[in-house]
Amino acid sequence: MAAPMIKAEIRSSVNRKNAGKLRREGYVPGVIYSRGKETISIQIDKNELQRFLSKHGSSGAIDVELEGSTVPVLIKETQNDIIKGDVLHIDLQQLSADTKVKLRVPISIQGREEAESLDAVMQQQTMDIELQCLPKYIPQVIRLDVSQLKFGENITIGDLDIAKDDNYEILSDLGEVIVSLIAAHAVEEEEEETDMDLDMDVPTVAETEEKSSEDENE
Repeated sequence: MAAPMIKAEIRSSVNRKNAGKLRREGYVPGVIYSRGKETISIQIDKNELQRFLSKHGSSGAIDVELEGSTVPVLIKETQNDIIKGDVLHIDLQQLSADTKVKLRVPISIQGREEAESLDAVMQQQTMDIELQCLPKYIPQVIRLDVSQLKFGENITIGDLDIAKDDNYEILSDLGEVIVSLIAAHAVEEEEEETDMDLDMDVPTVAETEEKSSEDENE
């Protein structure tokens, strides 16, 4: 399956002032780096990048169309505006066919409806796993079918097919639980306890000072 592709342009100026100007013009500044090679400064259309990341995620291997060439890269990091959520900068690592890379791959749960019932609820504790492999083996997502999971059972990282594939080195703990099927009332009790904690009265500073003053007067 071909990697998703996005178009980028070479960025001529790399100072902070220019980066702000680019953002105002509707571009996201970024870099493509690789061991032993000069870092390439790029810019990507903001709206196109937002749509791309919404569809394909902000991790994994992609292709970048750059000046008529296709550059295979790994999305290493995106910096986002903490209020608006807009992408402010993107770091891409150029891939080499014969060099293994470390990355985190998201887990997609399939068949949740079949496993859950009125008495049982699925809990997902692990959202992604860390692994190392050659670029040609990089998965965009790890799909986990839980439709046959029985009440009281769980699935760990070591249970995944990819954990038994010699093309991958799993760096996450193989014993880490991904999903478990538990009693629905246990989840309800946990939520009730959380609500009770939130509803507890927390004394204000004034109340605390007043109480302290009363204690001193006594």
